[in-house]
Amino acid sequence: MLDVYRVEAGAKLVIAGGLSAEVIENMGDGEWLRIRLLSGDHPGEEELCHATDVLELA
Repeated sequence: MLDVYRVEAGAKLVIAGGLSAEVIENMGDGEWLRIRLLSGDHPGEEELCHATDVLELA
C-alpha cells in the first residue's frame, strides 16, 4: 500500500482494476484521495479512492 500522505494533487495513479486516475485532492487523512478517472467505462468521473485501492504511482 502506498503512503498517500505524500501523494500530491496532479499525481497520476494506477488503481484497483488497472484503471488510471489523476489526484484532484489529498484529503490529508492518510486514507482518502479525491480522484478523476482517466480510463475505464467512466473517464472524467470524480470519486473518492481509498489508500488500499492505490496500486502505484504512474
